[in-house]
Amino acid sequence: MKDSNYVNDGMDLKKYMLCLLGKLPFVMGALVGGALLGALVYAVVRTVPESEREYTAYAKVYLDFATDETGEVYQAYNGYTWNDLMAADPIMELTLANLSADYTREEAEAAIKAEILSDIRLLTITVTTHRAERTDAILGAAVQALETYGGQAKEFIEIHAIRQTEAELVVADSRMAQAVFVGAFLGLFISLIGFSLYYVMDDRILVAGDAEKVTEVSFVGYDSEEETLKQDYEKNLAYLREKFGDIQICELDRAKSFSEEELREMRGAGGVILSLPFGTVHGSFAAYVIGQLKMQDCKLCGVAIRDCDTRFLHRYYGRAFFTRGETAEK
Repeated sequence: MKDSNYVNDGMDLKKYMLCLLGKLPFVMGALVGGALLGALVYAVVRTVPESEREYTAYAKVYLDFATDETGEVYQAYNGYTWNDLMAADPIMELTLANLSADYTREEAEAAIKAEILSDIRLLTITVTTHRAERTDAILGAAVQALETYGGQAKEFIEIHAIRQTEAELVVADSRMAQAVFVGAFLGLFISLIGFSLYYVMDDRILVAGDAEKVTEVSFVGYDSEEETLKQDYEKNLAYLREKFGDIQICELDRAKSFSEEELREMRGAGGVILSLPFGTVHGSFAAYVIGQLKMQDCKLCGVAIRDCDTRFLHRYYGRAFFTRGETAEK
């Protein structure tokens, strides 16, 4: 048995990529599943309960300023002034007078926002509440209050609304695309991390390098129906028979242990070749079996791999590996 810890040997990146290729449907499924989950989570989080939804409406109000004693137009009103005026009397008192008794001063003050955006003669009134009908009612009451105030205050000739909208649901900016992308990325990332952890822990024997990690004896070859692999295996087997004489091929079966008769035959043989099934025996188990054969004084002279996945080996070794025999014959 090889005097090393095969678990700590370096990673075979080519084998890793080929194994990952075999799991590609799983990885793609994780990517799509992550994208769908991201969309679902975003939709659930973004859905606002009805009691917390906000409805907004606005009005554009024209301010027709009067002139003072010097003949100058009153210009003491700006955006900050109007926000305070809307919350103070007499405008707030006029606003509440246009509403039913179930509207409070606090609700009206919190709902109304007044600002001058550009032209000092154009005032924008915005009302936001949790119910559409209350938004419309407060906006209408505020506009009527301003029109009444415009007829009473000396600073104005007239105040009148030139545009007024109805309440609409406030919709947040959609981030669905970002949620789908993040979900897909996390699905892909987690699946790759999971596969990598599985690959590191999975020490099944697939190629010659895996067998060489658990023993110092020679790798005889692949006992396969594929012509090139079969030729190499038979040539190596013939050489070992010339060298050691009687060769006993021991096919490892995970489901059963060696009988006494099999052990006697292997002890009496000139050499033993341990035949490992492709992709079903773990290196740790193979190392244990090799140790048992050594304990029984069986002369292990080589290991082989049988029942191979030639498609996997074709990708691992490359096309030239399988066509070199045909090229030599030509």
